[in-house]
Amino acid sequence: MDLIRNRFLLVPFLVVFLAFCLDKLLLLENVHTYFSKSLSDINYIQKHQLYEDLKVYLSNKDRDKVLVCFGNSRALLFDNEYIHRKYPGWVMFNFSVPGGKPDYVLQWMEQFHKDNVKPDFFLFDHSVEMYNSAATLKVDETLTNGLNVSFVLKHFSLFSTDDISTLIAKRMFRAYQYRPKLEVIITRAKNKESFLFPYRELRNSLMENLNRGKGSAMTPGTHQSVLPAELLKKSAIGDFHSYLVPFQFSESILSFTNQSLELAKQLGVPSAVIWVRLSLPYMDHIRNLKVSVGEGKVDTVYHDWFPRMVAYHNQNGIPFWNMNDDPNYTCNNFSDAGHMSPTCYDEYTDYIFKNLIQSFVKGAR
Repeated sequence: MDLIRNRFLLVPFLVVFLAFCLDKLLLLENVHTYFSKSLSDINYIQKHQLYEDLKVYLSNKDRDKVLVCFGNSRALLFDNEYIHRKYPGWVMFNFSVPGGKPDYVLQWMEQFHKDNVKPDFFLFDHSVEMYNSAATLKVDETLTNGLNVSFVLKHFSLFSTDDISTLIAKRMFRAYQYRPKLEVIITRAKNKESFLFPYRELRNSLMENLNRGKGSAMTPGTHQSVLPAELLKKSAIGDFHSYLVPFQFSESILSFTNQSLELAKQLGVPSAVIWVRLSLPYMDHIRNLKVSVGEGKVDTVYHDWFPRMVAYHNQNGIPFWNMNDDPNYTCNNFSDAGHMSPTCYDEYTDYIFKNLIQSFVKGAR
């Protein structure tokens, strides 16, 4: 009765509710494209169709062997036509997404396990940056684009308070994530032929290419060809300080990866984890520059992180494909410090499939 008499107390709740409803309008594609500048969300949206396509493909009697790849922006550009020519009998379904982290991978692996979906091989990713819980620049795309709230609640103890705050702020209110600018909206509204329609076409074509490439496609503007040496050095020091200084090893990330690998075992599907090649100047910083690694200690990122990975893989018998310490891998063309140029992807593919085939030969013995 007091609430009815004092209806003004409902005003804050009404304002929040209306703001929430208005915010949801921003997710409509034809509204979203008036201010959005990113294409990465398309990769996340497409993975749901990819999963349905995978289930249909696995049901075919006369199918090729299926490699399912879980990675990040370092694994977006594979070419199934090249795989088919060079490694007949294999096809890749690529679940890699920009900013892909082990939490997002585990969410998918729980779905694979629930539906009893069994490809022939899982390839997971070890990105050293993802293991840093103290990075200056946070990688939060899986929180904003990929994770279900129910998944976060289920694994609540593995997420930091910052993660939960980001999820609430950017998932409940997309305006906070996209920060729509009136100037951009007006420009696109006035110049639809020059700005709005081409951007919509980019999004549509990316979705088509991802469907055609079974999850692999180049996002326009994300990967240039080959960065000159001097610019690569600048990119390397910038990325190092943004993502790895200071460095605090995240046990939560290792837990997500471990749970995914355990689910792969339960499905009876062999798996491996890859550390994708980084540029030489970036790796030089990782190997040699000393940073704070927590508990008052100073060490190199490599010396703090790498032995933990080796110990984990030795203890659990999971193959660890280390591209950064493999003298037989020689392509060092990079678009920026952490992304191999598209010109390296044939060799990158060869590296994966040679290790994959060796794993199958060992398993057959």
